[in-house]
Amino acid sequence: MEAGAIVMAAGAGRRMGWQPKSLLRRDGEPLLLRQLRLLHEAGVQHRVVVLGHHAGPLNAALQAAGPPFASVARAVNPAPDAGPGGSLRCGLAALPAGLDEVLVVLGDQPLLQLQDLQAMRAAWRSRDAEVELAVPWHDGQPGHPVVFGPALRAALEQGEAGTGLREWRRAHPQQVLAVPLAHARCTTDVDTPEDLLRLQQKHGVLLQQSA
Repeated sequence: MEAGAIVMAAGAGRRMGWQPKSLLRRDGEPLLLRQLRLLHEAGVQHRVVVLGHHAGPLNAALQAAGPPFASVARAVNPAPDAGPGGSLRCGLAALPAGLDEVLVVLGDQPLLQLQDLQAMRAAWRSRDAEVELAVPWHDGQPGHPVVFGPALRAALEQGEAGTGLREWRRAHPQQVLAVPLAHARCTTDVDTPEDLLRLQQKHGVLLQQSA
């Protein structure tokens, strides 16, 4: 199955001191490059990074990383504060038509592993016919990556500016596959310095500012 992925990295990082969170480094690797590497290892052929507030430094990081990161498609959301739905539509517009599945990953998820992407792709492929969206679920919380196909893609592309996956999921619960997980890797992102401290204390993962 031909797959594409959108990495959401358009935010301002206000609660992180206006820093680009996806350039925080885990084991020396910026989270943005880590997400793209994991997607590549998971067999996702088409990848798009959605940029916004920190487009300059994120573009620079991709270029400096060389192949295959420098050639990853990029889309710039001109209104990144209008909500994730707009960023999602920018990413969808940059993906090729006719994909069997689309994954959406957050640029600030520090715990994702290859097996998480593989598990979500497998859940999507084995879904019931009425399912249009697969969502990882842990401890009562939805997470990312989510996976959907052509029908939901078309609906999202035609959606209003303020609407996105969250609104669609809440409006169509019978068409959502919640994939239960025994770990918090898909439901953990970082928004504040306190999140960084909790990440280190609970999971032993230290994120450092980009050089």
